Amino acid sequence: MKKPEKSIILLTLFTILTLISIITLYAAHQVPTQETTTNTLCTYTSTATYDYTATLEPNTIYNNKTTLKPNEGTLYTKITKQINITLTYTFEATLPIEATTTYNLTQTLKTAAWTHQISTTTQTTTNQTQIQITIPPINRTELETIKKQIEQNETGTTSTAYALEITPTFTVNANTTAGPVQQTFTPTLTINSKRTDQGDIITIENLQQTKTDAITENQTTIRQDIINQRYASYILTTISLPGLFFSTYLYKKLKPTTEKPKIEKLLAPYKDLIIETTEPPKTTPETITINVTTIQDLAKTAEILARPILHATDGKEHTFYVIDNSTKYQHKTKA
Repeated sequence: MKKPEKSIILLTLFTILTLISIITLYAAHQVPTQETTTNTLCTYTSTATYDYTATLEPNTIYNNKTTLKPNEGTLYTKITKQINITLTYTFEATLPIEATTTYNLTQTLKTAAWTHQISTTTQTTTNQTQIQITIPPINRTELETIKKQIEQNETGTTSTAYALEITPTFTVNANTTAGPVQQTFTPTLTINSKRTDQGDIITIENLQQTKTDAITENQTTIRQDIINQRYASYILTTISLPGLFFSTYLYKKLKPTTEKPKIEKLLAPYKDLIIETTEPPKTTPETITINVTTIQDLAKTAEILARPILHATDGKEHTFYVIDNSTKYQHKTKA
């Protein structure tokens, strides 16, 4: 079994090494050298908790019960006299704080056709992180009177459903060890009066509301392992590419040159006219030698004279003869 030549082994080795270096180089550049992570330094939360007590007219459905608290029963519009509402606002943070809270409160009456702001309070500022607010009693009769006046005297509309929105706005400015804090919180309470399958009822929505924000910091980390992988891929590529070029050159230079049997292709059309000889035919001084340009011309001569073509080889040189008495027609080629 013939052993592979050193130039082939070298070319194969550097081809594989170059492929590995290119793959490594590509893979190392798919991962960023920097990694950014977001760290939470401080979390702060505003919480609004509403509570109410509804005062009732004399009634049968609740056995003349005079008040209802949340989840104690349905507020039927016709027996609800007024609703007393309290609001507890709390601001909390995961770090010690020095907070200043500014707040005011707005009441807005709404129908599907129009909106009317009933009242708004002046801004109040406090350093307390928990604030108790008593909202003026909500009187159903007064709300319906305002609604009726607007619809009869101004809009010309009629609606059975309306809503009262109580919107406090809390603005907190605080200092923490992680940095300043500013948060605006508007926990809107909605009191709806509407007609349903249960009858004419009042619903109070969004009794508990929360808003949470945070102070964050982006931290960038250098991925030294990725940088090292890139450096390694550069070194590997620097070694493999010149090695591949050199081994390719060496392989081409040392590759044995094998002549293709061009002579066989050349003689194929005339094989029936050619006779192989071991040595050139002997000639006499009287022999006339005529050199023919191509093998095709020599073949025509052989056919005209009805003589065979003699073929002798001397190294890489091929000589073809046609002997006619004392005349020798010949053609030489190194094909």
